[in-house]
Amino acid sequence: MTAPKYKQVATRIRTQIAAGLLVPGEAAPSGAALARVTGYSQLTCRKALHTLIREGVLVPGASPGARPRVPLRGPTLGEQTQANAARALSASLASRRRGAGLTQPQLAEVVGVSVTSIGHAETGRLWQSRRFWELADKGVGAGGELLILHDAYRAAAVPADSPTSPGDTEAEASADMLPAIAVAASVPVAAVTITWADGTVTTVWPPEAPARPANATPAHWPRGLPGGPQLLSRRAPTR
Repeated sequence: MTAPKYKQVATRIRTQIAAGLLVPGEAAPSGAALARVTGYSQLTCRKALHTLIREGVLVPGASPGARPRVPLRGPTLGEQTQANAARALSASLASRRRGAGLTQPQLAEVVGVSVTSIGHAETGRLWQSRRFWELADKGVGAGGELLILHDAYRAAAVPADSPTSPGDTEAEASADMLPAIAVAASVPVAAVTITWADGTVTTVWPPEAPARPANATPAHWPRGLPGGPQLLSRRAPTR
């Protein structure tokens, strides 16, 4: 049997989306445009568009009377898992800290980091190393809960088959490793490179603390890193 006319129009739109002729975020043809192409009435074509909206194939326009649009790509399952793990970790730290009767500055002193680091961790900006979470877990008396959540977040963020380097964890960048006089930093697999305000470049081998140039102004440097500073190279700026 021949499908109803509005379903034929709806199938036409689905085919265009599947073929990439209508991309995410793009407006679908109006009822009038579909009527001109198909020869069906505008009422029939508008019914097809409403059907596609109900099915989630299209979403309503940004304003009343605007044409419906192809929905933007939603997060993948992996992205949803990572986001959920990040929220669980951040929320647990904030809840545990308040439960322990600690302010952010007090926890920062216990862990040995800046207040900014604690604030970032509680708001989902999770660049901290595992050592940070070990100290935070002890500081708030979480009994290992924060470490379990941290490892779950890392597992969701990094696929199991991704290559890793033994020094990757300790080499993660943090706000504590960016004093006011450092204007940029990059974290390659094997070393940490810091570009200073005068254009010179210092390369250090993790997990050692970066060596401070003799003419550098006092700044906050990482606490608790094993060993002393080990300067590998300092490259003069290219003029």
